[in-house]
Amino acid sequence: MTKVLSTGDPSTLGSYKKMCILFSRKAQEFIQKQIDESPHGENEIVIADECQMIMLLGSMTDD
Repeated sequence: MTKVLSTGDPSTLGSYKKMCILFSRKAQEFIQKQIDESPHGENEIVIADECQMIMLLGSMTDD
């Protein structure tokens, strides 16, 4: 069973890609790299807790 985010979206790389509009370009590039390297692309399930992912993406700042 796929985890669901607080937005109601499934916990996938594609869902986090949509969220990245709120974060830096570095965060967007990080998620895109994960999508590009994943065999399931945007449909890859993210098993990390949503709070951890938000903290990770939020910590990535453009220099």
